[in-house]
Amino acid sequence: MASVIAKTHQLLISRFGKINRLMGQVIERELTPLGITYQEMRIAGLLMGEESLTQKALAEKLSVRAATLSVAISKLEAQGLVKRVPSKSDKRVNFLHLVPSKKITKVDDVLMSVEGCLVQGISEADLNITAQVLTKIIENLDLQKETQL
Repeated sequence: MASVIAKTHQLLISRFGKINRLMGQVIERELTPLGITYQEMRIAGLLMGEESLTQKALAEKLSVRAATLSVAISKLEAQGLVKRVPSKSDKRVNFLHLVPSKKITKVDDVLMSVEGCLVQGISEADLNITAQVLTKIIENLDLQKETQL
């Protein structure tokens, strides 16, 4: 039984990795005409609905170094998509805000289109079960991450 579980887990990890790579490639291809990269789209996506997210907090969410993130934020800022707002209490801290724009709307359209292709041929019932299973996997990973700290 343990070997079956181990094989299943290996398969899941491998499949998640493959899904992540393929999804990144497809999204990157679709975003290229908009002049935005997959990484920049991820930044914008995390800033959606956030009131005040610091560069440090965003770097942690993306699992990247602050220096790497700073370059991408500068590019988004140059495109008028992101605004840095210095903290009033600590000038070393910048809060990031997404600037509403037509480009962000187009990025959202691209993501909806890719997701439509992603779930093509999968029943609503199967998608609901998949969402439940993925939510539980995320909860398990969050718990594991917290116990490792």
